[in-house]
Amino acid sequence: MRTKSDNGVISARAISGTRVVILGLDFKGYKPPAAPSSLPEKKSTMNLKSKNEETRQNKKSGLKVKNSSRVKFIGFFISRTDLESNETVALNPDGKPIQKFVWGDYNLIPGREYEYKISRMTTGRGFLSFATKLVTYGSPLDVRITTEDPNKGTHGIFFNRGVAGSHAYMQKFGEYRKWHLVSKYGIPIMRNIINPRNIPPPEKSKEALGWLSRGLEEALLEFLSQASGSKFQLRAAVYEFTHKETLQALADAVERGVDVKVIRHCKGVHHPTVKRNNIVRDEHGKVVTEWIPDTTTAEATKAIEQIGKPNSLERLRLTVTDYPNRNISFYLGFQSLEHAHTWHRDTFIERRHSSALMHNKFIILLENGIPKQVWTGSTNFTDGGIYGQSNVGHIVRDADVAGRYLSYWKALSLDPPGRSRVRSSHSNDSDNESSDSSVDKQEPIDDLIEKEQPDLDGPLSSNSMVCIFSPRKTTKMLQFYADRMKGAKTCVHFTAAFGVSSQEIAHVLNETEMKRSSETNTAQDGLRRSPRLANRNGDVTGTGENADRSLFIQSEADNNPFLRYVLLDKQPSEHSSTKARASAADKGEDYVDYFDFKDVRENRIAYGSVLADEENGLTEDLTGLTSFADFIHLKCMLIDAITDHPTVITGSANFSAASTDKNDENMLVIHGDCAVADVYFTEYMRLFNHFHSRDNHSKSKDSPKKKTLKWGETVEDESWLHPYFDPTNQLCRERLLLR
Repeated sequence: MRTKSDNGVISARAISGTRVVILGLDFKGYKPPAAPSSLPEKKSTMNLKSKNEETRQNKKSGLKVKNSSRVKFIGFFISRTDLESNETVALNPDGKPIQKFVWGDYNLIPGREYEYKISRMTTGRGFLSFATKLVTYGSPLDVRITTEDPNKGTHGIFFNRGVAGSHAYMQKFGEYRKWHLVSKYGIPIMRNIINPRNIPPPEKSKEALGWLSRGLEEALLEFLSQASGSKFQLRAAVYEFTHKETLQALADAVERGVDVKVIRHCKGVHHPTVKRNNIVRDEHGKVVTEWIPDTTTAEATKAIEQIGKPNSLERLRLTVTDYPNRNISFYLGFQSLEHAHTWHRDTFIERRHSSALMHNKFIILLENGIPKQVWTGSTNFTDGGIYGQSNVGHIVRDADVAGRYLSYWKALSLDPPGRSRVRSSHSNDSDNESSDSSVDKQEPIDDLIEKEQPDLDGPLSSNSMVCIFSPRKTTKMLQFYADRMKGAKTCVHFTAAFGVSSQEIAHVLNETEMKRSSETNTAQDGLRRSPRLANRNGDVTGTGENADRSLFIQSEADNNPFLRYVLLDKQPSEHSSTKARASAADKGEDYVDYFDFKDVRENRIAYGSVLADEENGLTEDLTGLTSFADFIHLKCMLIDAITDHPTVITGSANFSAASTDKNDENMLVIHGDCAVADVYFTEYMRLFNHFHSRDNHSKSKDSPKKKTLKWGETVEDESWLHPYFDPTNQLCRERLLLR
């Protein structure tokens, strides 16, 4: 939902998702200090009108002002009222002013109506006292908005907490912080973590798991529980598959008579068999080999067998509670040996002949053989996917979309080769018994996929939803995604969990606004004008300081600022960048990466991190549940998300070449659905602001030349305003974008 409110002095644009509201605030009549002499001051009737309105409000509120029509503005005071429970809470941390123009409320209930009251704050003196205190002044601005209900309509979108390494997690469960042996990139290491599974009191462990899941696990289990009897079928395709609650929910469905079939990633390599330090050979002298599964396959096999083993038949009741009046109960084990045999022998289909990874994470719900709904998104069915790194589960209640997923699932269930022999020189099929003649005769799945849905090209149809499955014959879809990014009018929000490996997308991120606005308006030397390339020619800004400032001011005048947000799991390595750049140079290719586009003024970049400021008592720890991506695992791209024509691209693929023409993957391209865009936008900004604030704190703490404010510290003057009204600052663009 979107709404705007304005009282003549301050204004607010509110956008709500399911559990988050983002407020884009603005303050009229503020004059930035020390404007450059080269930029003549323009008189504004709007500013004069705003000042008159502010003077009127100040008199009305009884605030006395000496020799000035404007009071010192040191921040906002915001309160929220839940209009269902009539409970009002002040949202200012420790009563301090909120010194931001883009602010988020992250602890809301889906499907509720809320009212925000927004006031300005200043310093004043108490009665019969010379001590200063913070007071509000002027008429408050009222904003009413309703959060989205994910249990209604076509789309149900569920994000987990995704910020396990947070101050709130430490405050809630920090007493259970311990050293554990965890796996990182397959290597066992010791880490000081708060593992929610290992918290001793069961009720605290349950609380921690629920806090981290934030409705994602509960929604998944409820989705599965809809298959309530023999008339239902569940069809799943999974990559990592060890989350015991999900496995048990599927086992429970088997007990209810539901027809359950799960295609799972199954890869490995053939190693020579060794006994007593000797390689074993058969009677003909040929080396005897044995198939060794990869870690993902081995861990899933172990988890599946743990459910199906006879010694698991003891009853252990677990309960997960979602919203009020909802209760999901399940048990470990089976009621009968027949059910155990069904689970172990007839439920799972091994996907051995994919070109690379069977990377899907979707489940289809059918009733009487007719597809009804599909669960998809970025969430692996693991503890790390649900309680650790940031992820989304996306339910689509649309028979046509579910039918397309079912057609794809049926093709996968035959375990065809991922790509034809001519195109699959780098395939792992040789390690997965690909010499099987029955596999050789099958049509490669990329042919089947592109018959169903060719690569997209050109503008999207309004109010459309397109399913894109992989592997595909080429990586042309990456160019389509890059073209959507390039054609954005107001903003881009992009996640790259494992870095920006697509050169098509990297080149777009390397473009400045001058390049965007006119393809023919290039510099005299013909270089792309990113700061990195501009520095090579002695021009830090690429277009000159005055031109740079004029460009921002023109954007403000046109009310058309532009920003690209990029959210990474970790800060890229310069060593890796140097190697990749050298490799590209050897091939004669033009290579662009993070170190080229990180300083482009249109790009606002954050990467996963935790506070590590022991001096001020600010340390944050993770759960230790993830082996690769600790922070960001989302795969989404939002184009013009806050306009009336947004595009949301979401699913399992990492916007990489491998995820496009090798892996088994699925993506949704949703155009024109503002409700879907609002949920993704608000959750994206929640995550981005969380990590960006930590990145900035770490950078400023490590810089001896920069004065560092303590975490959460505010100022008592108007210096906090300056970046938001400085046309050369990204915060100014963000204010203009969201006002």
